[in-house]
Amino acid sequence: MNDRMLRAFVTCARTGSVTRTATELGYSAASISDQIRQLEVHTRQPLFRRTPGGMNLTEAGRRMVPVAHDILSRMDLLCHCEAIPSRPRRRRDNRSAPLREVHTVRRTA
Repeated sequence: MNDRMLRAFVTCARTGSVTRTATELGYSAASISDQIRQLEVHTRQPLFRRTPGGMNLTEAGRRMVPVAHDILSRMDLLCHCEAIPSRPRRRRDNRSAPLREVHTVRRTA
């Protein structure tokens, strides 16, 4: 599973169309269909009912939409971590933390 699959799924759930999803995300319709199919294989359940009128979410698909949104939001946040100011953590007594010894275990044949 990857972010392309999740973005294709979430966008298709919103638009109800593989063609509109492809246009919005800048991929071919075949690529979007493939991403959704791979996601369905990965989750082992159909996420859409394919009809001549478009793509309709199954019950499993409806349950997955908010989870996919959450995952994508968190992935976007991770990609923009350098924009988040960080503060170094300080010990209350201003002493540096003790160093831990690292032991190497050597294997013998």
